[in-house]
Amino acid sequence: MSALYQASRVKRHRSTKAQLAALDDTIVEVLSEENPTSVRSVYYRCVSRGAVAKTELEYQKISRRLVALRAKGRVPYRWIVDGTRLTRGPVVYDSAEAALRETAEFYRRRLWNDQPVEVIVLSEKDAISGTVYPVTSRYQVELSVTRGYTSVTFVHDMAETLTDNTMRGKETFVYQLGDHDPSGVDAWRSFQDQLHQFAPNARFECARLAVTPEQILDLGLPTRPTKRTDSRSKGFTGDSVEVDAIPPTELRRIVEAAITQHIDPDQLEFTKSVEHTERDLLESLARGGLR
Repeated sequence: MSALYQASRVKRHRSTKAQLAALDDTIVEVLSEENPTSVRSVYYRCVSRGAVAKTELEYQKISRRLVALRAKGRVPYRWIVDGTRLTRGPVVYDSAEAALRETAEFYRRRLWNDQPVEVIVLSEKDAISGTVYPVTSRYQVELSVTRGYTSVTFVHDMAETLTDNTMRGKETFVYQLGDHDPSGVDAWRSFQDQLHQFAPNARFECARLAVTPEQILDLGLPTRPTKRTDSRSKGFTGDSVEVDAIPPTELRRIVEAAITQHIDPDQLEFTKSVEHTERDLLESLARGGLR
């Protein structure tokens, strides 16, 4: 009997109102402590607390409860991130004066112009990119989603960026967040191999921030059986772990530590000083209007 057929015969037990209410309270508590985050991350937090079992049916239950909780107003919509939906539109203004005022309000001088290195963060998953974006945005670090094995075009574009940085006298540090499973590990290996082929003379280093074998043990992350049908599972030992299993707060801490270790504090103060002066100039122009 196939696993799919067996799964289809699993009887779904309807939860009582009291059980659903208890689960809702757990979900709200989890999100109150750590947000924004993905649906799957909420599921793993609930698994860790014993609120649900580690099954796909229970994941679907968490997803349904989150829909209900947001509709009721118990969970703000902004607490759940969904990086799979992309909306694009042109940047437009009502007038030149409005453009100047907005520029003055949101102006930020590029931090890395005055730093000796460049930093790039890659996320295997869309949802995880939404979790760590508050950190990468704060430090003006490029964040890209690879979705498993990357295209040749993506790797080539990245290689050109690394080569350009090298020509400007800068080393680049490329950090990655991905699942600890045969495909996730092999995709990261393949990406690095291609990067070295396209940019053989560039100065750069690659490192995986998560998930690492050490994190699985240190954080007590929930695992799942490794798919031995995966052709890449040969040589892969142990169970698999999704990057979503790492608590959002911890994931953001890991990313922030990786970025800030490369920031020269004296140069950062210089950047902030110049930014302040330039913003004052823009605000003065905005107040005076265009002549």
